[in-house]
Amino acid sequence: MKALHNLLHNKDGKAVIGSIALLALVLFAATTAAAADKAKEVDEQRDESTITTGSGERYQTTVERQTTGDLSAQDLHQVSLLTSRIVNHLNDAVKGLLDQDPDAARPDIEKAQGLAKIVRELLPVTTVTTVVKGADGKEVYRDVDKVQDDRISLYRGMIAMEVVEPIIDAKENAAALKGLRLADANVIHTAVLADLSYIERKLNRASALLDKPDEALAHLALAQTRGVQLVVNETDDPLVDVQHALRLAERMVEEGKHEAAQDNLRLAQIQLGTYRALLGKEAAKVVQKLEDDITALMPKTEDKGAAEKIREFWERAVSWFREQPGQAHIVDEQEAEAQKAPKKK
Repeated sequence: MKALHNLLHNKDGKAVIGSIALLALVLFAATTAAAADKAKEVDEQRDESTITTGSGERYQTTVERQTTGDLSAQDLHQVSLLTSRIVNHLNDAVKGLLDQDPDAARPDIEKAQGLAKIVRELLPVTTVTTVVKGADGKEVYRDVDKVQDDRISLYRGMIAMEVVEPIIDAKENAAALKGLRLADANVIHTAVLADLSYIERKLNRASALLDKPDEALAHLALAQTRGVQLVVNETDDPLVDVQHALRLAERMVEEGKHEAAQDNLRLAQIQLGTYRALLGKEAAKVVQKLEDDITALMPKTEDKGAAEKIREFWERAVSWFREQPGQAHIVDEQEAEAQKAPKKK
């Protein structure tokens, strides 16, 4: 356990929790309230498809996929927030075990497990049925799996800063033990994804091993270092600056500092131009439209509703961040069509 102790402590022997200097995080996929309301109206059974392969001369395989449930924009925010809390409880449980106090870790593990169940109930479920039939049409194999897109993007900057800093520290120390060198700490992470399935398994193992604190700590450390992924996407990097500039512009409007608001809107335009240059011709048109809308608003920051318009600009830009495989996302087809992101080439 000496290596594990080194992983979770700095060179002075102090627990490494929340010491990173800078982390820029991105809020994931926000959409309008009207679109969220529309999502509630869709049928509970969202998607159904059947694929048949094989000639049938000997065998033929049919795979049926049926998705039930719906994840609206509001519930996507809720899932992201609750997953942030799960990771926060995970970090606090690690603190308790580092302090040799399993009783202090137990409530945080139980709270994290409880929140994981709630998130599971919010996420849509896809039932995958695989059937194999012989040449005579008789079924020789059947299997039914229930799966969920359960890699959750953490959002809301302040929450994410509090939650993810300990994760970065744990990853840095793990890399140091392996003789690796991480990238510059100031690198922009355009997505922070929590693997709910992996974290759940490690929480369950840690809960069962609390009478063996060192073993429980090992599982929680794995949940930190492997269960949370920091994704860097070079194409998306300009969108991070767009997000920051629009956030500041909105705040400056609310505070009546209109010159500063206009400066930040110009910065957002510059970064949008950089982002647009990375896209194909058709995708770039969507970005150009946002640039034009910002231009139209710039001399009107003193008008009523300007802050709300800037927030809508922000929502449009954030919706373009590239999703990762298995990542939870809004599943309402009408809403997805309305908020369709430009495709990168």
